[in-house]
Amino acid sequence: MKRLALFAILLSIPLLLIAVAWQAGRFDALAARSRRLEALQESWVQENRKLEAGIRVLSSRERAAARAQSLGLEIAGPERRLRVILPVPGAGSGR
Repeated sequence: MKRLALFAILLSIPLLLIAVAWQAGRFDALAARSRRLEALQESWVQENRKLEAGIRVLSSRERAAARAQSLGLEIAGPERRLRVILPVPGAGSGR
């Protein structure tokens, strides 16, 4: 009985060492993957910031006004505005 217990202990030590080495290898691989994904995420964040800045520049009122002026457009005064009122279906008929 003592020999069987000694044999089980002697056999379990290398198995535990192999399991620890395997886990360490998995941890290193996952850590490397995590670093690559974080770097990719950071590049996407930077690209997104650039695109948002470009959108802000292109949609600014000053740019729109300058573009309209270069096309010969001007702001319409109240006398040149046309108000369109659309009837709401089913409203106002009294039925």
